[in-house]
Amino acid sequence: MPVISIKTLPLDEDEVRTPDILKKLCTTVSQELNYKPNHVWATWEYIAPHLYAVGNYSVPFQPQSTHAPLVRVLAFEGRSKKEIGALLHVIARVLAQELKVDLGNIFIEYAEARSGKLYDGGQVVY
Repeated sequence: MPVISIKTLPLDEDEVRTPDILKKLCTTVSQELNYKPNHVWATWEYIAPHLYAVGNYSVPFQPQSTHAPLVRVLAFEGRSKKEIGALLHVIARVLAQELKVDLGNIFIEYAEARSGKLYDGGQVVY
């Protein structure tokens, strides 16, 4: 049940279709984890122009080499460091390819949901 949350500055929607990227991301991650595609969720939010600064530099649109896309992955506890690393690499690779940004310009945080501290499917998950 990874939930992938992405934040970027506005993109050129004529060149980049976020709904298609979200679908590809869910499909690719589900294949990597051997999950059903509907067990991987992804959302995308835009940061308003000039409301994301890197040092003293703010921009109106998502550049290729600065202002990294900010990604947070929430997943149930229990994965090994190797599995987490593979998951992070898959997400970075898909985003770099689809957004045409350098792999070094993607920031991903991995957070674990603990047993008994997550509600899904009508119940607390243990």
